[in-house]
Amino acid sequence: MSQQSSLSERLANDPSWMRHPAVSFLFSNTPRLILLIAVFLLYGYFLSHQINLVTADLGRHIVNGVILSQEPAVFHTNFYSYTNPNFEVLNHHFGSGVIFAGIWKLTGFVGVQLFFILLSLATLAFFILSGKKYAGWGTTGLIALLIVPLLGERTEIRPEVFTYFFSAVFFYLLSRYRDDATSRAYRFLWILPILQILWVNTHIYFLLGPLLIGAFLLESIFLFRQRFFPLLAVWGATVVATLINPFGIKAITATMTFFDNFGYKLAENQSVWFLENMGFRNPNYLLFKILFCLLVASFVARLIKHRGSFKLANFFVACGIGTLALIASRNMAIFGFFAIPIIAGNLSPFIQEHWKKRILMWGSVISCAVLFFALVFGIPKYFPYWQAFGWGLLPDNNQSIQFIQGTGITGPIFNNYDIGGYLIFYLFPREKVFVDNRPEAYPASFFSDEYIPIQESTERWEQALLKYNFNTIIFAYHDATPWGQTFLKARINDSKWAPVYVDNRVLIFVRRTEKNRPIFERYELPKSTFESR
Repeated sequence: MSQQSSLSERLANDPSWMRHPAVSFLFSNTPRLILLIAVFLLYGYFLSHQINLVTADLGRHIVNGVILSQEPAVFHTNFYSYTNPNFEVLNHHFGSGVIFAGIWKLTGFVGVQLFFILLSLATLAFFILSGKKYAGWGTTGLIALLIVPLLGERTEIRPEVFTYFFSAVFFYLLSRYRDDATSRAYRFLWILPILQILWVNTHIYFLLGPLLIGAFLLESIFLFRQRFFPLLAVWGATVVATLINPFGIKAITATMTFFDNFGYKLAENQSVWFLENMGFRNPNYLLFKILFCLLVASFVARLIKHRGSFKLANFFVACGIGTLALIASRNMAIFGFFAIPIIAGNLSPFIQEHWKKRILMWGSVISCAVLFFALVFGIPKYFPYWQAFGWGLLPDNNQSIQFIQGTGITGPIFNNYDIGGYLIFYLFPREKVFVDNRPEAYPASFFSDEYIPIQESTERWEQALLKYNFNTIIFAYHDATPWGQTFLKARINDSKWAPVYVDNRVLIFVRRTEKNRPIFERYELPKSTFESR
């Protein structure tokens, strides 16, 4: 009694502000808050690198959103090139462009990036919430801490951020209903068809919505049959919601054949093992392999030791997302997101209740150490997609455009794949591009019969010159393709073309014509300029 009295006396003597509920909450949840803040700050650090618009898709997405109401052809054709303007392709992500453009008009590129960062952090929050129900904050937070660098694999501002966010909400609400089938939890499931309408109009991975519900629906057949028909109703409504888009059912059928027309091989669409064999180096490749093995091991352990509580829906989701990640490295990030709650769920039966506080305490210490280490040594810079720390555009990122506009350089433009979106953002509609970074928007034969041979062969280049009458070449010269480097070397030594501008990303040539004489006589670069590049 005396100890209790002593404690009561000490509490009574505390300042009034310390007895405030918010302050009490902070004191009682300090380790949890430290762990979560460290995890979110680390992920935010990976996300906070300046935008290199030269090779990004963002410029084209913003133009989509700006002109969509005036140019309905943006919905279903190539539109931006002069080589294949009428080639039919469905613009699955037009809604993303509308959102990005709206934010850009109000707040510029900094606002777009902050929106992207906040949506990414919200995605991580939902996946952590899904996992903490099973394994507690400590274990789930430590798993998230391990996975953050993998999430940083996709930090360019793209429509896929909507897929990550909607996937997180879908999985959270479905898991919540599976574990606590109250009428309130079920009512929340009816948010999913509404979100599906947004999803189908913002990113091509929208089919994950019905598939995620399908995983829990299939689980209910084996384990929770009383939930089958309620889930079936939500699944049916979500499928119907998928049809609410400008293309109707064609949006679904086109998605299934989306990659059939890819005539240009992208690194992000190749497997980790293929990229490693090609000489690509990325710390995330090793992390992905470790994480994949950990996920498999967690399922095996759960099946052996706690078969009765095995979560079938989680297994179905892991198989699907894991297969996507094995096929294409671009899916490593979404695999990482789902791995957080799924691994936490598999480990939960092995974590004794009295261990959770100890794990949480150590988790807060470890997370702070990792965050400190990352900040001091600049860990994100060792990952290939990292740019300079900050928000908004890289300094002088539009310098090449200022040169083009200041000198009055005109097309027809020959450009390489990487820089297409950049040129669309700054020069459309005055100039159209030869190609841009949408392989699905061009016939596969265009890449195999024109784009690549033009760069590989002087003879094919001369033929293309007669066909298209190029006046300007604008090239993102960090293009690592062998044909890109062959082409640049040939043009530097081509007497018909004059290099007139170069910075640390862009190289511009003009054709030696009478019209261009004032430009190349004033700005032509000596060959010595390129000896160290």
